[in-house]
Amino acid sequence: MAKGVNKFHSLSGEATDDQFELPDLCARPQCRKEFRQSVGRGRRKDYCSETCRRLADRDYKRARATVEHFEKLARRSRHDVLAFGRAADELDDFAVSEEVAIAQAAAALERADAVLRFVGDADPGLVDELDALCSGVRALVTHSRAG
Repeated sequence: MAKGVNKFHSLSGEATDDQFELPDLCARPQCRKEFRQSVGRGRRKDYCSETCRRLADRDYKRARATVEHFEKLARRSRHDVLAFGRAADELDDFAVSEEVAIAQAAAALERADAVLRFVGDADPGLVDELDALCSGVRALVTHSRAG
């Protein structure tokens, strides 16, 4: 019997192949060497060798750390830009992260709450509308900060 090929007998007594091999390419982008992939039962191989699997894992961890590093720098830079107090429409040149958006919503909520405290004899319909808006945003900000 050939190595890597399991034979079993069917109900009719004939021997049948349980596994066979097909050509495949290594999943590591720097390699892409062709190797034989056993098809059938068992775990599928993604790499041509254990060395390629380890190198791919190392490359993945390095790439992930690089992305995390630059995302952290981008978040810090966005906070620095926001510290200048520019209007939101001037920030359209880059996407605002969820963390920054939540911070902006919390600051707007504090300003709206201050307006509600000192509203005086304003139109009750406008006051009710602002109060409803604050309630909705407060729930979102509280949920985002808790999660």
